[in-house]
Amino acid sequence: MKKKILIIILAVIAVCAVCAAVYFSHFNSSSTEFFAMDTYNSVNVTGADHKKVCEGIKAEVNNLDKNFLSRQSKDSSISALNRDHGGKLSDRFFDYIRILLDVYTTSGKKFDFTLGAVSDLWGFGKEAKVPVAGELESVLSQTGAGKILLDGHLVSFPEGIVLDFGSVGKGIALDVIRDDILKESHISKGVISLGGSVLTYGKKDFRVAISSPSGPGVMGVLTLPECCVSTSGTYERYFEEDGKRYHHILDPETGYPVDNGLVSVTVVSQSGILSDALSTACLACGLDDGMALAERYGCDAVFIDSEKNVYITEGLSDKIEITDNTYKLKNE
Repeated sequence: MKKKILIIILAVIAVCAVCAAVYFSHFNSSSTEFFAMDTYNSVNVTGADHKKVCEGIKAEVNNLDKNFLSRQSKDSSISALNRDHGGKLSDRFFDYIRILLDVYTTSGKKFDFTLGAVSDLWGFGKEAKVPVAGELESVLSQTGAGKILLDGHLVSFPEGIVLDFGSVGKGIALDVIRDDILKESHISKGVISLGGSVLTYGKKDFRVAISSPSGPGVMGVLTLPECCVSTSGTYERYFEEDGKRYHHILDPETGYPVDNGLVSVTVVSQSGILSDALSTACLACGLDDGMALAERYGCDAVFIDSEKNVYITEGLSDKIEITDNTYKLKNE
């Protein structure tokens, strides 16, 4: 009889333990979705202060967008720099400019964050159209990150240059979220997705999907530890005119959309700003130079061309799974 009662008690304890685990898991996590930085974003975090952190991340992304990184916001730091053709930089903003100038130089000027005026001529996100050739050439001649001068924390650049952090803003936000919020919290794991840039946080492996450039769905999945993952693609923002498609990733030399056969590049890095900048830079560089560029920064990358061929750096050889069999993994 006593043995039977003991078995019943142990069974009840086991059931309670399972229920408690499910209850704790459910109520120890928070998630939210919101629109900011001209894209849809999602946050999912687990930990003791999950609700506070979840709302804090949303507030911080909106703050960064409005007050620091968006040149469309008249109150932002980057708008002030563009109006005044320079100014004094905070320590953090100085680091951003320094990193981006390094990528500009190392990429052979294929990555240029001074093309704001050129992008405006194309009208991406508004009334997109192919610019008049003469006007495009005139505006393009005034651009170039090499014209930016740094003197201590003072930055200056000539009229005509328009700083644009659109290609790196989400990566910067991921770095801020990780360093200023998650590391100061009791969050044990989290996935923060800001458009095409994703931060995985926690001591575990995460599965990060790579969108199919040819349509809705996923072409593959990466299994990765804590890191930042950014994707740039010619399919993300585009328009068609006279039967030809024009995408938003511009070649700094011509002012026209990059046309080198690549349609998507995904970069894996411990740095959000680097993953974001390099995904654009590597796509603009083309396959061979892009792969060399990623490896020079100690990053891994996935390159997809218009024929659905997939090329990867060596570090991802055991971390990628192609889930759409119309894509073919090629060995370099």
